[in-house]
Amino acid sequence: MSDTDEVISAFLDEEPFDPSQLAEALSEPDGRALLLDFLALRHLVQPQGHQAPVSFEQQRRRAPLKALVAVAAVFVALAGGYFVGQRGGVAPSEAPPATRVVDAPAAWQEVPPGRMR
Repeated sequence: MSDTDEVISAFLDEEPFDPSQLAEALSEPDGRALLLDFLALRHLVQPQGHQAPVSFEQQRRRAPLKALVAVAAVFVALAGGYFVGQRGGVAPSEAPPATRVVDAPAAWQEVPPGRMR
């Protein structure tokens, strides 16, 4: 690719470019024809009714930040759970006190259908 191709491509892709090089490239008929070709190609490859995304640069910058926030949230949850578990009042080796004891009948009782005791 030539310099003309690269600067026009960078312009269309919203990447950094030198404005003076773009002006120089578009001052020539071949540069203007190339710009029209690139625009036509972009129009052909896009699905109907969808606009091209403006820039993926912001998404690329946010991805590491999102990962860092997720790791920090997991760490805070684990540390919080650990400290809450350490402060609990019941020791893990003790059984909880019985609240109610129900004696089961010695034998089954026959209950007629439709009636309950």
